[in-house]
Amino acid sequence: MSTSNIASNLGCGAVAQPRGATSARSGTIVGDKLLAPPASPRGADAQAAGWLMTAEAAAATALTVAIAALWSPGDVWLVQTGFHPVWLAVLVLAAAYGARGLFVSLTLSVALLAVVSLTRSGGLTGLWLRAEHGADLTPLAASVLVAWIAMLHQGRRAAACLALTSASARQAAAESTTEALRESLAALRARHDRLDLSLSMWRDLAARLEQGDPGEAARAALELCALRSGASAGVVQRWDGVSLRTLAGRGQGSPAQPRPRDICTDRTAAAAVASQRAVTVLEVGAEAELSDSDVAVPIMGSAPGSVLGVISLRGVSPSRLRATDLRDFTIIAQWLAPTLAASARVERTARNLGLAVSP
Repeated sequence: MSTSNIASNLGCGAVAQPRGATSARSGTIVGDKLLAPPASPRGADAQAAGWLMTAEAAAATALTVAIAALWSPGDVWLVQTGFHPVWLAVLVLAAAYGARGLFVSLTLSVALLAVVSLTRSGGLTGLWLRAEHGADLTPLAASVLVAWIAMLHQGRRAAACLALTSASARQAAAESTTEALRESLAALRARHDRLDLSLSMWRDLAARLEQGDPGEAARAALELCALRSGASAGVVQRWDGVSLRTLAGRGQGSPAQPRPRDICTDRTAAAAVASQRAVTVLEVGAEAELSDSDVAVPIMGSAPGSVLGVISLRGVSPSRLRATDLRDFTIIAQWLAPTLAASARVERTARNLGLAVSP
């Protein structure tokens, strides 16, 4: 059962249910801010309830006094009767409104009976006679007991309404927390998906680097360099002991050379091979031309000073490259080196075998 249904059953009035909002007593939560509660209508409601109780008490009292006047026109006090009908109205109002209903209905009953008595007989003799023999003490005690029980029920209902209001506020806060957790979970799931995709990509690149095909491994190395630096083009060349020859190319080269070309005349690549470290075109100086690569990284073999090839990249801003970027390029070249070394050994073996069997 919802809190609004419980509130209606308890007579607490409507309880606010929108997400992210608390009750009118505690204010409204918008985002991370607690706004001041609106003006409480409790005063106006209490005044309206007081007027309603007074009207009901007056109507019930008038009805019972009219019955008494019709039953005994000469004696509205019903002195000879042990139980006056007006106590019925008092009991009903005491049960409905507690002590307030008891006092209001009893006061109105006595006042209305006095007015009718003064109007018909010109005195209040009947009032004094009923007060002397004490026949009304039992209904009075019963009315007080009923009013006390009604007050107990009202107190319990007020406590239940207060607990319901607090529970409604906690429910709204819990719903806000749940919504925030859902958003966090969605963000974590999206991050997990991206991480899974990234791991799949890295797994694929690692497999291509290690599978033994030098051309595929060179293309994987170029993709890694492009991911790291944003290079628009690149070429991997292998040194065969005499010259450099292209293993793989990627992207579009310089305006002077729209396609990646063999870099035997690339001054940046030549400087990288000569210095055996990553070199940018800025280190070449004034001799650099538009066709030279922006960054070149030598692929070093296991033997000291042996060069297996070179990675040349274009479309990279040399001035924005840091030492860590050049270090990453060097690591990629080291990953590629075993594949090129194994391919070179296979080619040498095949060449030696070919020379051995030739006449």
